[in-house]
Amino acid sequence: MDFAKETFFVKSEGETIALAEKLAAGLRGGELIVFDGDLGAGKTFFTGALCESLGVERKKVASPTFVIMKKYSGKFDVYHWDFYRVSSVDELYIADFPEYLKAENSLTIVEWADMFKECWEAHRPLIRIEIKFGKGENEREISIGRID
Repeated sequence: MDFAKETFFVKSEGETIALAEKLAAGLRGGELIVFDGDLGAGKTFFTGALCESLGVERKKVASPTFVIMKKYSGKFDVYHWDFYRVSSVDELYIADFPEYLKAENSLTIVEWADMFKECWEAHRPLIRIEIKFGKGENEREISIGRID
């Protein structure tokens, strides 16, 4: 999947939070946000900042690696998925992933999304976020693209 994206170089957690807040301000509901990036690069941190901007208590946002999906309530219902430990696409269908994508007035967030692209790549609106380590310890390269 190839579409125009904008890349940001953030140098601190505060700058990452500000970027997440900017993204959250433009969300209307119905979006699917897919994350990819290195292990430990900050996908869950960005998700936490994004959710907090939508009225979710930050302490409630944690990686759903072992449970596959967590639901948070705020401005939208947020379905936070993590495909890292999913072994087959069948597991996602059994967990009703396609049905969650259809939920009205919601936001679906998926970490490690590229593992099962066939489940989501046709969804619109779609926001794709890639997070890479930067040069310094707290620096990150964050690319964000959107298809409506």
